[in-house]
Amino acid sequence: MTDSPLDKIELTLDEIEKARRKISGGTSVQVTQLDTLQYLKATAYSWFRSHRPSLENVLPATSLSAVDGHLQRILEATSKASSRTTYKTCLKDAKAAVNRLRSDLLTANPISSYDPPPNFAALASDTQMQDILNRRWDECQKCISAEAHLAATIMMGGLLEALFVAKANRLTDKRPLFTQKSTPKDNKTQKPLSLSEWTLRPYIEVGHELGWISRSGKDVAAVLRDYRNYVHPEKERSHGVSLNNHDSAMFWSLTKSLATQLLTP
Repeated sequence: MTDSPLDKIELTLDEIEKARRKISGGTSVQVTQLDTLQYLKATAYSWFRSHRPSLENVLPATSLSAVDGHLQRILEATSKASSRTTYKTCLKDAKAAVNRLRSDLLTANPISSYDPPPNFAALASDTQMQDILNRRWDECQKCISAEAHLAATIMMGGLLEALFVAKANRLTDKRPLFTQKSTPKDNKTQKPLSLSEWTLRPYIEVGHELGWISRSGKDVAAVLRDYRNYVHPEKERSHGVSLNNHDSAMFWSLTKSLATQLLTP
C-alpha cells in the first residue's frame, strides 16, 4: 500500500517531533553542531520534497503554505548562527500547523468511494484469517455508507485488534511479546498473560514498543480503542457521545494508516 495523505501528515509530525527532541537535548545558546544542523535541514527537505507533493491535490494551498513558512525559516536559520530558541519556536509552530492540516484532512473528506482491502498475506498466511480480515475491512465501509457511524467505529476497532492478533500470530519467535515494559501481567503472579487474554490496549502498547506502529500511530489507535468502547450503552449515555459522518470518516482514515504500518515487514 502506498502512503495516504494522512500517512504523510503523520510522518511529518514524527519527523518534527524528533527534531524538537534533538534540539531540546542541547544546552548551548546557539546551534552550531554540524550533525544537528544537517538533521534540521533533512526535516525541512523531507517536507518539501517528499510529503508536501502528496498533499497538494487534497488540501488548500493556504494551509500548506502555513507549514512551508515555518520550515523555510528553519532552512534559513541553518545558514547562520541561529539560537536554539529560534529552532524550538519554528518547530513548535510547524507542528501546530501540521496538526491543523490533519484536522482539515479528517473533517473535509468524508468517505465517498470504496477502498479495496490490501493484501493481508503479509499478516496472515492462512486463507481463513485473510478472509476474516477482508470481510471486516468491507463491513467497516458498509457501515459508513449506511450512516451507521457507531457500528462502523466498533467494526474498525475489531478490525484493528484482528490485525494486531494476526501480526502476533505470524511471529515465529513470540518471546519478544512477553518481555516488553507494557506486556500485561497477572496481578497475583506477575507472570505475562497468554495472548488469548490480551485486549486491544496491550496490543497497541506492545506493538509500539516492538516498532510495529509509530508513536503517533499508537496515540491514534488509543483514540479509536476508546471510541470503540461506546459499544457499551451506559458509557455512551454518560459521555453524551453522538458520532457523525465526519467521525467515522476520520476513524476510517486512521484505521487505513494503522493497517499500512502493521503490514510493513
